[in-house]
Amino acid sequence: MVLSSNRIWLLLALFCFGYTGTALIAQPQRAFERGLDELYRGNTTNALDIWYTAYDRSGGVDGRIGFEFIRVVTEHELRSYYEAATEMYLRAISDGEGMDSRAALRQEIDRMSPVIGEGIHRQWMEWWTTRDRELIRDMRGYWVQKDPTPAKITNERLIEHWERIAYSRKNFTRNTNTVYGTDDRALIYIRYGEPDRKRTGILTLQSFNIRSWLENQAHNYTALSEDLEFRDILPREDEDIINRLQNAIYEFHRYPEYEIWFYTQLSDAQPEPLIFMFGTDVRNDQFLMQTSLEDFIPERAYYPDRVRQSDSVEFTRAGITPALMLQLIYYEQLTMVDPFFENRLNELRTRVLDQGIEAFRGMDLAFRSESQQLVSQRGIRIDRETSTYEQSITRIPLEIHHYRFLDDDLQPYLLTYVESSPREAFMIDYHRTRGRSFENNGLQNGLDILEENPLYELVHNIQTYDEYWRVAEILEDFSEINLGSGGAYQLSESVFKIPHTSRANQSVSVLLMNYDPDAVTINNTPFPPELRGWNRLQYRLPKPLISHSDSLEVADLVLGYHSEEHISEPFTFAVANDQIVPFGESLILHFEVYNLQRMDNQFTQFELTYRILPVDDDGNILTDQTEFILTLNFTNEERHVIEDLEIQTADLDSGLYELVVQFSDMESHQSRQRTIRFEVVD
Repeated sequence: MVLSSNRIWLLLALFCFGYTGTALIAQPQRAFERGLDELYRGNTTNALDIWYTAYDRSGGVDGRIGFEFIRVVTEHELRSYYEAATEMYLRAISDGEGMDSRAALRQEIDRMSPVIGEGIHRQWMEWWTTRDRELIRDMRGYWVQKDPTPAKITNERLIEHWERIAYSRKNFTRNTNTVYGTDDRALIYIRYGEPDRKRTGILTLQSFNIRSWLENQAHNYTALSEDLEFRDILPREDEDIINRLQNAIYEFHRYPEYEIWFYTQLSDAQPEPLIFMFGTDVRNDQFLMQTSLEDFIPERAYYPDRVRQSDSVEFTRAGITPALMLQLIYYEQLTMVDPFFENRLNELRTRVLDQGIEAFRGMDLAFRSESQQLVSQRGIRIDRETSTYEQSITRIPLEIHHYRFLDDDLQPYLLTYVESSPREAFMIDYHRTRGRSFENNGLQNGLDILEENPLYELVHNIQTYDEYWRVAEILEDFSEINLGSGGAYQLSESVFKIPHTSRANQSVSVLLMNYDPDAVTINNTPFPPELRGWNRLQYRLPKPLISHSDSLEVADLVLGYHSEEHISEPFTFAVANDQIVPFGESLILHFEVYNLQRMDNQFTQFELTYRILPVDDDGNILTDQTEFILTLNFTNEERHVIEDLEIQTADLDSGLYELVVQFSDMESHQSRQRTIRFEVVD
């Protein structure tokens, strides 16, 4: 049968657009492209809504959408979309399907290269090439572990990272040689944010005094030696050498533009500022990052004899190269910028003036190498990246303490204490937002202030993650805000009982919130406007206890002492989570023994031996100086024994000790040992 052209066209239309049986329906444009169309029309929120709807389902997604969504949100500072941007970005990493998503993930790996470093970037690229799922785990885990408020959906560190990218694309446009389409300044800004100081300018020869400067240098060189060989190398007429040096310096000088960044608060371990130099590259005239000030000197200036004319001075024989002269000139111009440049200038002058002429040879190259090394060494003890926003909100001291147990069904669980000290964060915000004076006259005043300001809230959270860093469980406790400033138990405390079946990753966080509508917001950051203090800890859980019924097992030791001020639930004494025991107090040891074997009389019996050993200032255990040793026998009807043992330690001097406890089942002859350190303080 021969089909007419009209029928052929109809069949093609049905094939291309789809047919429902009653009407032709056009295949809808893909969500990513539809969103881009809305962006080009200036309809930003429409584009975001289209993309968000495309992610409003489980399963695979177009990864390009997640990365583009967070880019648009951060470029326009759309705070109401920060939660969605966080979720969609992480889903783009883990749930992206298709070649477009794979290509987008490859681009994101490159965009993260400045903050993760070359080593991790190479590893991620290897995993990307082999389609290893470890890449998904690592990329998600990187940002999850950077999240300052893991109990909240918005990952403020991730948002800040993309805000820095947006700022860089707008402001660092001298060229487009980076993965962001920017100049090299973006590579540092995205890692550390705005520098604490910066200096810009042009390195000049200051021609109005260059000749007098050279005359002084030549005089110094001549005065160094009366060696006849030296006089043969350098012409006798100072005027001649000065002319030749001046011509060579002008030949190699490029009037480079420079911009120098100083970061002074990145680490307490590094008192000297971290320095980054940018400027006109002498090889291609592009604005690039430089390794030291010497990079602004052409390479030929270090080897002038290779290109000299027949009548030129043999600079390198005397060690007086144009590069050496330019080093002196350039460092001299920057002496007032930072002590680093002043110190380098003084060091170079000392080497030139205090050493013999023969030592000049290669001095310029050696000094360049040393300068590059000194600049790079300052970054060794500095984190690869850091947040600016996190430093703007008070960090609350936070500690976490785990104790491993088995329940009545021999299922492992953790008793987790979360302790924070919100006083400083509270008082900073109280004085900032209320303008009232408060003097610390004890805990009662703190209680009065809290009664006057009931809209403060302190929250402790624990998040447990699966193998791909997705939240598997969230635990939350609204803790009492303790404003006490002294004593052993002036902390805000939460206790969590958590099933413990694996060495899963967890995070614990504390947030101090002020929900007073009249209170002043601290600053314009991705953090919740009510946030007044924060902290978080990331850790991997310890190995669970063994729950086999035929294997002797012992819980972690819990140390404490009697206190009228505080009792740590679920115990009847104050738990010394910090392992600090007041001088003169008797030590209380809580222990639990599991899976004891019954004897013929159906009773169980075990032996407990404890020793208290001093520890010296270097952390060494003094095994030959046992302070206390005692063996106790326990006979019980149960296979599971729970006891609080009071150990008389009132005679212990102040200092550090290690408690070693040995448990032995008299029937099965199995043994377990637990150790814990504690400190006795006045």
